[in-house]
Amino acid sequence: MQAKLVRDLMITEPTTASPDDSLGVAGRRLLDSGQRTLPIIDANGEICGIITDRDLRLAADSPLIDEAPAEILENLQKHTVREIMTTAVHSIEAEAPIIEAAQLMRVANVAGLPVVEYDETGNHEHLVGLVTRSMLLDYLILLLEEQNEGEPVDGEVMVGEEER
Repeated sequence: MQAKLVRDLMITEPTTASPDDSLGVAGRRLLDSGQRTLPIIDANGEICGIITDRDLRLAADSPLIDEAPAEILENLQKHTVREIMTTAVHSIEAEAPIIEAAQLMRVANVAGLPVVEYDETGNHEHLVGLVTRSMLLDYLILLLEEQNEGEPVDGEVMVGEEER
């Protein structure tokens, strides 16, 4: 398999949240989807933020919340995604080379990038996928296996939504 573009690795239709969703809802979506990065989509369908599983862990362990675990979960329901989301979102186009995604993730120190396409005016981006650091590592493993004459590595390797 010789993936060359982000679209070759990305998951399509990633799970998302709204800025007004509770942190509890966002956490449940992350758990249910298996994603570690959750793009936040506004009422116009545009990416307005992003949260990670780490953001949620930090919010749950915030010094602002001085309660027992059950109370923390209840309290997360009272807070919205908007309160903790990162609004300076790094994204990448589906037709970008994979190396650009890897370079952007490294420089920006992010674990995932929303994959976008732009409307005909080139102004409004909409979400078409998600590419993660794990996907890039899985792809690297496949490339290294090919160089090593097909010598497999132990474990499961995923490319996009397909097991290899």
